[in-house]
Amino acid sequence: MTDLEQAFEHWQTMAELEVQFFEALGEHKLQLAKSELVRAVAAQNWSLARMKATVAQELEAALSRMRRQRNQSRRAIRRLGRHARAASKIRSGEDLAPSQLALMWAGYTVFERLAPASVLEKLTENPLHGSAKDGRSFVDLRHPDQPCPDPPEDVNNVLGLISWLKGRSFVPRRGTEAYRQVVDAFSEIASVANEEIQFLRSNLAALEKGTYDHWKPLIIAALPDSVDAKKIIKIDSK
Repeated sequence: MTDLEQAFEHWQTMAELEVQFFEALGEHKLQLAKSELVRAVAAQNWSLARMKATVAQELEAALSRMRRQRNQSRRAIRRLGRHARAASKIRSGEDLAPSQLALMWAGYTVFERLAPASVLEKLTENPLHGSAKDGRSFVDLRHPDQPCPDPPEDVNNVLGLISWLKGRSFVPRRGTEAYRQVVDAFSEIASVANEEIQFLRSNLAALEKGTYDHWKPLIIAALPDSVDAKKIIKIDSK
């Protein structure tokens, strides 16, 4: 396994932890809402009691939906693993098998769409090395003997170069500055999962200790439907 493949596969670990976190957070808020409902009824605060009853019902419905869809979630998480292996093939450069090209770009697209905007903005601020705009730095695996054109003038950062390469189904040649910059960008996107995993683990531990404070995790497409996860996060059970 390459270092890039391993980095992308951390997204799979992150997705598994997110499922655990959403269920644990939902259960935490549900128990809190129920206890506050009991106190509101005991105090005959009927407006607060009705609100807490509604919160509890919504949380129970969201948790039930998530639990019913566990198998679907597992399948989505396994797909992340396949996308990780495919995207990491960028390291092969011109040695990538033509049959793997579409899968590689499809895998990359999944992670690019899921990456936080801040990471993508950082990549757009990464200017291209001069030689990275030379058509000789690229290869068309379908027609390896034909020269590739230079990227358009408006391609002036690494994310734009990746978009252009993907649209043309080209790959950067190994050893070129274009290859280095593209692989570094892939690695930057792959590394998103590392910090998120740390946050998830610390917040799961905080839930177990009863010291959890509000934190909004990165909601990714591993869940069949992220609406319930968002609802669990947003519901105010104070």
